[in-house]
Amino acid sequence: MHIQSIATAFVGIAIAMLVGCAPTPPRATYDYSETYYQQRAMYDCPSRCGVIRDVGQVYVRDNSTTGNGAALGAVIGAVFGNAIGRGNGRTAATVAGAVAGGFAGNAIESSSNQDGRPAWQFHVKLDDGRWATVTQWNNGNLRPGDRVIVHNNRLYRY
Repeated sequence: MHIQSIATAFVGIAIAMLVGCAPTPPRATYDYSETYYQQRAMYDCPSRCGVIRDVGQVYVRDNSTTGNGAALGAVIGAVFGNAIGRGNGRTAATVAGAVAGGFAGNAIESSSNQDGRPAWQFHVKLDDGRWATVTQWNNGNLRPGDRVIVHNNRLYRY
């Protein structure tokens, strides 16, 4: 009976660790107004100001996972491992099934995100002669010929 309690605790800890593999939420970002960037442009140009020459839609692959696949896989793996094992080997089979199921569930969830999300890619001719390519999720109603400033890999009208 004592071994079964230890095995149950170990499986619970393994599942909790796998659920902890979920990605952390994105950090808060502060989006300043366009007026702020227009005022900053006189200090930051010409190295970060330019004109949009080309705009196109691209698909960006998103490899993030929620952790739900790992948790579900761990539970299913633990159930199968528990059903397969006998005696003292049942504990080892349960733990091994939980770990393997967690990895498999996470891989399956990650591979389901292969198509990517639509994003916008801008090619900007900077004032100092260099080119910048910026990819961002929203278009911001920016078009070729618009004067922009590049800040933190985002474009703002200038």
